Amino acid sequence: MKKVFTGLMLLMFSISIFAREGDTDMKNFRFGVTALPSLFWYTPDDLKKFQKGGTTFGFGVLINAEYSFSGNFAIGFGAGIGSCGGKVDFLDTVQYYVNDGDVLPLKDGKPDLSNVAGKVDTFLLKSRTYKASYYNIPISLKMRTNEIGYLRYFIEPRLNIGIRKKVRADDDVVNWGSGSTNVVKNPDLNISKDMSALRMSVTISGGGEYYLSGSTAFVFAIGYDYGLSNAVQSTSDNLLRTKDKARKPLEQKFNQNGLTLSVGILF
Repeated sequence: MKKVFTGLMLLMFSISIFAREGDTDMKNFRFGVTALPSLFWYTPDDLKKFQKGGTTFGFGVLINAEYSFSGNFAIGFGAGIGSCGGKVDFLDTVQYYVNDGDVLPLKDGKPDLSNVAGKVDTFLLKSRTYKASYYNIPISLKMRTNEIGYLRYFIEPRLNIGIRKKVRADDDVVNWGSGSTNVVKNPDLNISKDMSALRMSVTISGGGEYYLSGSTAFVFAIGYDYGLSNAVQSTSDNLLRTKDKARKPLEQKFNQNGLTLSVGILF
């Protein structure tokens, strides 16, 4: 994936150099860099088992390019990396197992102990803050106004494809083995296998391009990001639902939504 990302960066850089040799003021190809600070949250599908717990801060960096097929319309594409997440409260009786800092996978309604040595801790999960990072590939259609002074305003729907990089979690739990019912922290757990490998969303944003010189512009926008896919595995790899003595992996579905701010430069 790193080779693909590097290749795309080199390709877009080559396109931008080639575009500078054109005679028109508005180049067909433009190249740029964008920063994406964001706020994200998860919306659970089953409100009897889960509750939205709050927002988390996300941040991404994108190497992007766009091709103008008319003066007011452009197709955008790029590659980047970013973080996002959210907090979910667990209302059902859900537990998981940890050995030497690693969350154990489930097998037949029990923790898989085949490669375990030492003590296994059992935790009752109360809430979880997800911290996920993805390789991102956006594809967009930008619809712009004519230039008004130094500004062009635009609306831009964008399809985002995210490939999971890694996922960590900070949990609020009750440690069954401690003999206490107090809620304690269980931070920085690796739960990558409990998350979907792909994240897909649509962002609708609006903003402007402020022209600095020639086709070089400062670009800014604010948008709403709507998740199209389940952010987590439909059947959990390591969370066990134990309510009413029915021990089975937790069924879960969270859509991730967010507010995004983008600031960048197009050349």
